[in-house]
Order: sequence, then structure tokens, then C-alpha cells
Amino acid sequence: MRKIERFQITGMTISGFKSYREPAEFTFGDPTVITGGNGQGKSSIADAIAFAVTGLPFFGERGIDRLHNEESPELFISLRFVDGDGAPHELTRTRQRDRMTITYDGYMVRQTDLWEMFGERDVFLSILNPLYFIEELGDSGKNLLERYLPAVSHERVLEQLSPELQLALKNEEILSPDVYLKNLRAEIRELEEQIIYWNGQKDLAATQGQEHDRAKGELERRIADLDAEIKSLEARQYDGIDTKELEDRLVELSNRYSEALQDGRAEAVQAQEKLRALREKIDRRREDQYQSPYAEMTAVLKAAVTELAKRYNEEVTTYRSFAPGMVCPTCRRPVTDETLPEVQSCLKKGIAEILTAGKEQRAKLQELKELDQKSAGTFEQFKADDLSKWEAEAAELEKECAEAKEAGQAEQIQAEMQALTAELEYGRLKITEYDRLRECREELTRCKAEQSALQSMASQAAPDFDARIGEAQERIGTLKRKIASAVVYLSKRAELTFAPLKMNRVEISLYDVVKTTGELKDVFKFTYNGRRYDRLSLSEKIRAGMEVSELMKRLTGRRYPVFVDNMESVDDLNNVRSTGQIILAKCVSKTPLQVRPVRPIQAAEQKAA
Repeated sequence: MRKIERFQITGMTISGFKSYREPAEFTFGDPTVITGGNGQGKSSIADAIAFAVTGLPFFGERGIDRLHNEESPELFISLRFVDGDGAPHELTRTRQRDRMTITYDGYMVRQTDLWEMFGERDVFLSILNPLYFIEELGDSGKNLLERYLPAVSHERVLEQLSPELQLALKNEEILSPDVYLKNLRAEIRELEEQIIYWNGQKDLAATQGQEHDRAKGELERRIADLDAEIKSLEARQYDGIDTKELEDRLVELSNRYSEALQDGRAEAVQAQEKLRALREKIDRRREDQYQSPYAEMTAVLKAAVTELAKRYNEEVTTYRSFAPGMVCPTCRRPVTDETLPEVQSCLKKGIAEILTAGKEQRAKLQELKELDQKSAGTFEQFKADDLSKWEAEAAELEKECAEAKEAGQAEQIQAEMQALTAELEYGRLKITEYDRLRECREELTRCKAEQSALQSMASQAAPDFDARIGEAQERIGTLKRKIASAVVYLSKRAELTFAPLKMNRVEISLYDVVKTTGELKDVFKFTYNGRRYDRLSLSEKIRAGMEVSELMKRLTGRRYPVFVDNMESVDDLNNVRSTGQIILAKCVSKTPLQVRPVRPIQAAEQKAA
């Protein structure tokens, strides 16, 4: 559907709508004056215009049924108008019972098509009804304005700033000033935390230097003490012992031990190997578990028994609750008193069949369980027989191994070798003295490693924390200057962004700039001549609403008619310069309704003729 940016109403037909029971024809001009006493239908004309386009009355309230005339079954509105090119059009809306029909130039359309042509509901009503924006939309009007405010480019904002600020912000990406400022502040916080950290590291380095000197002295003293104790123990360890003789004797015994192992003791080795293999075989047999060959069939039968039990319970419940008037589950026909015994007989027969099938399946399941138990018993008996037989064989092998061990000399030689090895290792030291010697050597190794690490640390140059702190403070200063520039930028951008909201006497504020941070704070302030809307008189509210109606025309590019009700309360509209058709409704006491076009509107075809 083609967007209609401008139109003027030329005429309208109303019937079955509010006070208009019979069809009523009206002709409109620019401007149009509507007069009449109270209850004559002036406001109903405004509701009819709004309803034809939006499906809602003049103030957008819900409850379409109250728009119907109580004595008429059909609601009908025909709105005739010319577009910006002077082409005539007709929009009709009919509602009979609960069915709504909309036609445009004779073609069926939907409400979504009308929104595409005339814009969204709130835009149309904010233009047509000067009081709609502030009285009906309230705070949600802020979102409506924001959607139609034109975007302000970064370059345009820079043009409005001083040369110094332009230079400072020239290469800065400020797609979102709020995010830009947030990132700068986050970097400042990070730098301040770094300064705190580096000051701490600086103090720590001074403390560590003192601690290093103290630890170095303690390590040197401890190393000297350990070295002296080790030398004393080593001097007593082999005093009067010929270690060379002991080592030669150990070599001789080692050779004899190898010969003893090779001296025809193969049988003992074979017996040991057989015993090991038999023990492994016994362990595996003990771990064997019975695996039922009937598990799958048992599961199938259990499922069948469960399903039949479920069906049996359902059928019994149905049988017990069955009564005349219910629907037969088989033939789907209502059951009467006459057919009830027959249906119950069929149900009992089905229940008996299910019961029989369940008993058969349960018997099969019981038989399968008995087979499984017999199979498990056979498995356990075979397992016990195998273990008994193999344990007897293992006992015989253990006896053979013991006899072979008693006949050999390798164990005696091995015991003598162990004694010689201990004498070579301990010397004349007691076990406690030998353990102390080993501890001293280990501690000496650790102390020398720590001493080496301390020397390595001392050789490394300490970081220049003062230089790092200075660089961070300088960077913070730069960032704060950027923030100050961005605050000015944001203030100017807000000024340019909301410049289209400037009106004659009405002022709308959507944001306030927080001077200390440059952030935008959400507000919604509506004033007329500096006064709050809720403190205005009706005439002042109408004048203020007319300015808002013109603002919506300017923001959306749509020049639609404006319907001003209660004009008897307004002396003049000098504060507003209307840019479209205006319809003025005025209450004149005790007079009939009159719709008078002051200046007729003609279509392009009529002008050409």
C-alpha cells in the first residue's frame, strides 16, 4: 500500500455509530467549523474519523461495543478524502455483529494495510487529537518521539565545537558517547588500581631487601653448622673398617649366588610359575558371575503382564462406571436402558479375555523364573567344584616349592650379602646416627639451593616503580581531559538531537545531561510557558496540544487533519501555525448540529475540469 503523507477530508457518512442511528452526511473544508449544543454529536464525528483509520475512537480507548448505536445492528462509516496529489479516495469501515470489514477505494484491506498507509496508531491520533499525546500516551510518548528524531552525525557535532575540542576528538570513535565515557572511566579505574599495586610492590621490594639480607645471613650460618656435623659423622662412620675387603667379599658372594640360582633348580622355578598361573586361574573363576540366558524373554513377559494388568483395570473401571446415556466405546453410539445389558455383557467378555491372557503370560513368566533359578544353581555348583579341585592342586604345588627352597643355598648367600651391604652402608654408625647423616645431607642440599636462588634474585635489577606510577598518572590526566571533552561533545549532541523538539511555547525534555559525568539521564518533562501540564487550563492544554500535533507532523512528514474539540474554551490559536486541514468543534448552547466548510476542498480532477 502506498504511503499517504498528506490528505484532507472532503466528506463523511455515518450510521449506526454512537448517537447517529440513521445515515448522516457531512461535507468538510479547510477549515471546517462544527457547532451545536451538548449531545448533538460533535465529538462523535471526531471518534468516527479516528475509528475509520485506526479502529479506535478519538482518545484511543478500547471497547468497540460502546461505539454501536443501541438501535442499529450495523455500524457504517465512509470517510472521503483527497491525498497530497489531489486524488480522491474513500475509506469505509463496517461492523455487523462481531465481523469488521474495511475497504479502500472498493478493495478489501486489513488494519495492517492502513497502518502502512497512515502510519502507526499513536502517530495518527497524536496528529488528529491535540490532547492525545500528553493525556493518553504519557511517558510512553517519549519512546514515540525517540523513534522519529533524526540521527545527528559525529561530523555535525564536531562542527559545533571549538577548534581545540575538534582537534582533541578528531580521531576518537564516539559511536555511543555513553559507552565511550564508560570505557574511559573503566581505564582510569584500572590505572588507579595499577598505581595502588605498584606502590604496594615498591613498599614490598624495600621490605624484601631487608628480609633478603636477614635470610642470607641465616642460610650461611646454617650451611656451616650442617657441614661441620656431616664431617664429624663421616669421620666416625668407617673408622677402623677395611671397606676394600668388604667390597671384595661382596663380589665373591654375588658370583656364588648367581651359580646357586643356575644350579639345577629349574624344577623349583617351574613349580613357582605353575603355582602363579593356577592362582590367577582360581581368582578369575571366583570373579565369574552367572549370566541369565532368559533375561530378555523375562523382560518381555513382565512388560506383557504389566500391560494386560493396566488394560484389565481400565476395562473394570469402565464397566463399573457405565450407565445409560454414555457412549459405547466400541460402536460409539449412545447407550440406552435397553442396550445397557448387551453393552455390559460385551465389556465383561473383553475383561474375561484380558484376564485369561494375563494368567497365561504370568504362568509363562513363573516357568521362566524357575528355569533361570535351576540354571543359576547348576552354574554355582560347577564353579564350586572347579575351585575345590584347583585349590587342592595349588596346595600340592606350594608343597613342592617349599621343598625346593629348603634344598637350595641361594637364600643363605643372599642373607650374607644383605648383611655385608648394611655394614658397608652404615659402618660404625647406629641407625639413628645414619638417619641423621642422611637428613643433614638433604637439608644441606636444600639450603644451598635457597642460597643460590637468593643470589639470583639479588642480581636482578628491581623494576622502576616510580617511572611506572608516573606514566600511569600522566595517562589518567590524558583520559580525564578526554572525558571533559566528551562531556562537552555529549551536551552538544543532545542539544542537536533534540533541537527538532523545539516549539513555540511548549517544551519537551527527554534527557538531562549530568554535568559532572556527561551522562544522559532519562526524564520526560512537558511544560507550556514554563508551567506543568497538569496545572494548565483546558484552553492552555488545547494550545499546547496543537503545538505537539504540528511537531508530530514535522517529525513524521505526515500532514494530516487536526480536530480541535471544545473550541468554546479557546480565545485564539495564535501560538500555532497549522500546516494541514483543521476542524474546529465548538459548543453553542441549545442549537442543532451544523458542519460548515469555511473553504471547500476540490479534487484534482474537479480543478482540471
